[in-house]
Amino acid sequence: MNPNRFKFSCLKSQLAGFFAFIFLISCKPVSISDNELMQQAKTDAGAALQLANMRLSKNENKAALNWLQQAAILGDAKALEHALLLQISLEGKLASAKWFSTKVTEGVLQKNDVTLTLRERLGLWDAPFTIGNSAFKHADNCSITLQPVAANQAGIDNWLQLLQSWITSDGLSSLPVCFLALKVVDNAALSCQEQSQSLIQCNYLSLGNVVASPDFTQLVIVSGRGLASYNNGILQLPENADFSLFQHEFMHVLGFIDEYVLSELTALHVCEEGSYHPNIVFKNELDTYMAQWQLDSEEVNLTAVDTCKSANKQAYRLIPEDNLMKSYQLELPALYLKQAHKVLQSPKRIMPVQYYFAYLARQQQDWVSWQEYMQHASALGYQHALDALAH
Repeated sequence: MNPNRFKFSCLKSQLAGFFAFIFLISCKPVSISDNELMQQAKTDAGAALQLANMRLSKNENKAALNWLQQAAILGDAKALEHALLLQISLEGKLASAKWFSTKVTEGVLQKNDVTLTLRERLGLWDAPFTIGNSAFKHADNCSITLQPVAANQAGIDNWLQLLQSWITSDGLSSLPVCFLALKVVDNAALSCQEQSQSLIQCNYLSLGNVVASPDFTQLVIVSGRGLASYNNGILQLPENADFSLFQHEFMHVLGFIDEYVLSELTALHVCEEGSYHPNIVFKNELDTYMAQWQLDSEEVNLTAVDTCKSANKQAYRLIPEDNLMKSYQLELPALYLKQAHKVLQSPKRIMPVQYYFAYLARQQQDWVSWQEYMQHASALGYQHALDALAH
């Protein structure tokens, strides 16, 4: 083959200013066909890199990712690093962590093939571990205790900031609430979703060993990207959550409900008569509500809210001001903090996460785990668990 038939050029690609693939600068014949390069790329990392470079120059980023991954599998360390970074930018950290973990499991790659910093960013840990200096015990007592969990370095860093904000806050720090030391688990195993407009969902069953403990009642998971939530003893926060969002979701743990229009399904569930939420009341139940919460009439200034509109019911909050239950960025009112203290006088009424895991075990007909989780829930004094074991 006569090399003079080819024109040579040096190609340099950059993905939208995110990072430059300097290592892709190559001087190779560009007149060779794609088909020939693809055949070479089955065994030649350099050919795979050239294909990746060509795709990047055309902004065909997904195709470029595939060829970077191929070069990585063929042993190019730089290609592996840039493949992971490109996948993070295109698909998120979870997708990158899963791909890499799969290749490690298959024996194609080794965990140490990437830097420690990148492994921490992706949440690729040798084993679960606990950060010993990250616990907090309230000076008075622990009416409820929460177990925080994170899956990558961003979640770790953010939780430590959230905990510090809690400790130094004017309001929540007065509550008899404690936090165990942060547990860090594998990102690919926990698998928290990263869709920005959807509620974050994770593989909660991967935390079975964590939950099999009577030392706490609630999980706080700081992982993934998307919308925060609280359900079934699990307070789910995105890895970039700020303290205002954390504060809002924690109030849900104590039974406070949102003061904006709930979905019909949610409204039908939480707007039942006899459900005495700390911040919401129906006028036909006002006398009973005031007595149960030991409220004085001068403390309350009922204000209509849209919370139960989807259930065709008019609900009222206790105060006139918009607050954190209307929009999480707003303030925590003094009366709501007072109500929170009252809730924590009877913490056994708050459903522990162990009870939810017993439900999950029952769905799988795993009766050994059901018994274990239910016993933990009953040890925490949760009445439904005590009733379940009695039958």
